[in-house]
Amino acid sequence: MRRPEQHEPTRNTTPQQSSLAAWLPVMAAMAIMVIGCLSTFLVLQLDEFRPKVGDIVVFKAGSQDADMWQMTIPATSVSATGAPLAACALDPNVMATDGGSLIVEGRQEEPSLQYRVHWAGAETARADGNCGASANLLVSRTDLQRLANSAGGFGVGDKGIVR
Repeated sequence: MRRPEQHEPTRNTTPQQSSLAAWLPVMAAMAIMVIGCLSTFLVLQLDEFRPKVGDIVVFKAGSQDADMWQMTIPATSVSATGAPLAACALDPNVMATDGGSLIVEGRQEEPSLQYRVHWAGAETARADGNCGASANLLVSRTDLQRLANSAGGFGVGDKGIVR
């Protein structure tokens, strides 16, 4: 026979408390994801991480890797004064075939953030979308970053993966 002071304590958990405990890890994971996304967004808004005037993207001749980058970047050809002339396209695979470079010459904030770049190389795309061997272009910040990523980043040093 048991003494009254030796009885086991009873658990006072309600179904509401147990469902809250089940959702707690999910809510914590969602909070971490939201904080991560917001902090990444805020860091990308800093000028320090934006392309700067004078930055260069170099496409080394023959550096494309079997159509590794399946993208075509829209660009606008502009005159020396910055007036839009025509639409054209930038294909990193074509640009890397014979090589070339993009130099950031300026930045315009209105109507949206775009960069004025100068292309010098063979061609930027096949057929109708080609901007030519030398062109002044307007591209968005996102598209300029995509082009830099496809070339291995900004700069002229060896940026490839060592094999």
